[in-house]
Amino acid sequence: MIFTRKVCVLVALVASLVPSCLFAQYQHEVDPFWSNFGNGGRRYELGGGIVMPSGSFTGVVTTLGAGGVYRGDTTLTRDIAGSGFGGSIGLTLPFRATGHISCWAATIQLMGNMITWEELNQTMSSGGSFEARATPLSASTIQVAMPLGVDYKIGNDAILTKRLPFGVSLGAGVIPQFTMTTLPDINDYKPQYGYGFTPYAKFDWSIFGGICWKIRFMYTMGKINLLDQNRKLEGYNDGTFAISSSGQFMASLIIMPFSYKWREFAWYNTYDTYNQHDRFN
Repeated sequence: MIFTRKVCVLVALVASLVPSCLFAQYQHEVDPFWSNFGNGGRRYELGGGIVMPSGSFTGVVTTLGAGGVYRGDTTLTRDIAGSGFGGSIGLTLPFRATGHISCWAATIQLMGNMITWEELNQTMSSGGSFEARATPLSASTIQVAMPLGVDYKIGNDAILTKRLPFGVSLGAGVIPQFTMTTLPDINDYKPQYGYGFTPYAKFDWSIFGGICWKIRFMYTMGKINLLDQNRKLEGYNDGTFAISSSGQFMASLIIMPFSYKWREFAWYNTYDTYNQHDRFN
């Protein structure tokens, strides 16, 4: 009887201790999903970098024979490449944890790029090669875009910790964008506007050093019509042409300016403060 009573007491004690052992590490409340829009700016990011777009030219091209003799015009399509720079502001919104240092997160950015397309009026030799004209014609495109996507994040910026030196993110989504393209060499040329939606994929590598720094590579694909030039431009070209973008590679340096506010900082912590996010509201 005494033995049975001791067993019952032991079972009751174990039953009372197990939940506290399992959940003792959960020392904080779960942050509401929408709190990430504020939260002292801890998940906001700023960045800038280079833009390397590709595209196509379709239109009238002057053909030259031996010695640069004019042989007529032809209509064709050829590949073109641009160059530029841009900046962005963004925010990460975690919505599902997959472990103590990883999660799925929605991402939103506001991005602006300035792109130049040079030597649009190249001539074609009898051998089929292209050469620049004495009076080259270039186009400039201002792109305003809002990448929307989902990232899988592991490491420091996934859980807002100074304790982990590195982090990695893989993401994909869609980019609604608006473009304005003009010919700066032509004084009376009015800008042309375009818009479109293109998919993208990206990779982030982050390191914490005072604040969180990231190197980002993003690639987007899909045709966006940029310009339809419907008249002859004296001294520059012999007829109409159009240009469009077909893809865009971006390499950026990103900072999280308020990451100095991240609370978790010591490698010797005996608990993981991210456990508060093991469930997202």
